[in-house]
Amino acid sequence: MFENIKADFNREVEHSTYKGQLRKVLHGVTSPGFQAVAGYRLTHWLAKKRIPLIGVIIQRFVEVWTGVSISPQTRIGPGLSIYHFGGVIINQDAVLGAHCTLHHDVTIGNKNPGGPSPTLGDNVMIGAGARLLGGIQIGDNAQIGANAVVLTDVPANAVAVGIPAKIIKKNDGN
Repeated sequence: MFENIKADFNREVEHSTYKGQLRKVLHGVTSPGFQAVAGYRLTHWLAKKRIPLIGVIIQRFVEVWTGVSISPQTRIGPGLSIYHFGGVIINQDAVLGAHCTLHHDVTIGNKNPGGPSPTLGDNVMIGAGARLLGGIQIGDNAQIGANAVVLTDVPANAVAVGIPAKIIKKNDGN
């Protein structure tokens, strides 16, 4: 748990636009995105230890405080960064790889209650207002544009935009 929180915090500080290390660290600690991710890490740990009641209370507090809802059952790799306050919802069955970046007002969920949820690879960036729905796969290093509605798979190194989202660029490394 602490290794993941450290990775999350380091990404927050690394992406800070403030000048000076002290300001960057203060920004990281006070960032609602980092607070939401740290709260998720704690509730995820509590759920694994079968201490659900405290976890539920913490989860609800974090949701109200940060405007970010992440189920303790969600599987998230280290280095998650959430930019800005609010509107982020991540379904319990979603899987996020390492070093993903989410902007505000992002939904990662299912199309129907109990249905499958998205799986994101490593280093995925999701733009503000995007919706990723259903049992889709988002490849490593993919970028999802602002307000995109993604209902189909997005390959690695691709850029997807629009409603419904379409691939506009794919970098195969050539």
